[in-house]
Amino acid sequence: MSMITLGLSRSHGVYQEHYVLREFFGQPTASVSWIGSVQNTMLNLCGVAVGILSQLYDTRVLCAVASLTMGLAFILASFSTQIWQLVLTQGMMYGAAASFPYILGVTIPLQWIKRRRGLALAFVYMGSGVGGMWISIFTRSCIELLGRQWTNRIIGCIIMVLGAGLSPLIISRRPPAPKASKSLASDSCGVKPRKLLDFSVVLEWQFLLIAAASFFAMAPNTIPYLLMPTYVVNVLKETSNLGSLLVTIINVSGIFGRFAAGMLADRFGPINILLIWVLLAAFSQLGLWLPFSSAPAIIASASLFGVTGASFVGMIINALSHVYGVSRITYISGLIYMTYSFSSLLVAQTASMMLDTVGHGIDYTWPIVYTGMLLIVAFAIILVLRIKLSKKLFYHI
Repeated sequence: MSMITLGLSRSHGVYQEHYVLREFFGQPTASVSWIGSVQNTMLNLCGVAVGILSQLYDTRVLCAVASLTMGLAFILASFSTQIWQLVLTQGMMYGAAASFPYILGVTIPLQWIKRRRGLALAFVYMGSGVGGMWISIFTRSCIELLGRQWTNRIIGCIIMVLGAGLSPLIISRRPPAPKASKSLASDSCGVKPRKLLDFSVVLEWQFLLIAAASFFAMAPNTIPYLLMPTYVVNVLKETSNLGSLLVTIINVSGIFGRFAAGMLADRFGPINILLIWVLLAAFSQLGLWLPFSSAPAIIASASLFGVTGASFVGMIINALSHVYGVSRITYISGLIYMTYSFSSLLVAQTASMMLDTVGHGIDYTWPIVYTGMLLIVAFAIILVLRIKLSKKLFYHI
């Protein structure tokens, strides 16, 4: 499920390059970026709705209906000829539907697994890396051989078959309700919250700091996927194949990064590892991509960012399960995803506007600086969270 949702979204850079350089050549990058920005925003914005509906309906049915809708969105996108039509189909319709199998596929395993949650999330998110890898290559090849329209139709059919076929396996755990004396933090099984809408958690300082860290860390997560493919063509004067290769490199390195982060998080705590990973991601932008305009440098930047940036969301969800338990994990993570959706839309569009206005479409300096500084801010917020939870150096959280 992660492969056909987050993985497909992570391969959007191939579409972005095609739209900017071919199908909508001459149109502002910011206008074209609305397709991917809206897609990623809707993928996370519907998190609260997923949390509520998963308490009312069978998660298997929700995933099956959503998978069919996702495939239909891509098929409808194949008949779209205007940017606004692609925003509605490939962006909004697909993103909203994909949020169900994506968020349920991430949070439901946490209801069944207690000790090795970091490794479990690494396996789940491995799907997005594998998906981003083969879907990028597949999309590039299909566009060149069959055209963008037939590429959308083929991908839409693949989504329908895989999503509907896997939906019966997305089974929510429904044990008896815990005793009132048990705290939420000590809960380790998938108990449904008593209230469908409970916003009291947003007043807690732990949630506010995690949400703020998510806002600044996960928002710039899509920028390298969107800008690196056009950077190699406009700045390095390389072929578009290198741009597609960079998307593949980010996704492949993300597979290894997720496993490393998962195992280290189980050993040293998700927040401790997240702190290091965010700092390394900032270095990939400010220390590798920004000062060196060369193919080896951007390949190194893409590799390091793939290892670190791909693991952010998994470690944040893992941290939530440590702080709040798993009884409300789908609902609380939905709130985090919703926070991330707004920041993702804002940051992606701001970076594209910087490229169009300040950079005149060819100078990527300020979008790169913008991405790196957001990650530095996220590092500072996570450091505050870590200190407030415990001042012990080796505290496992």
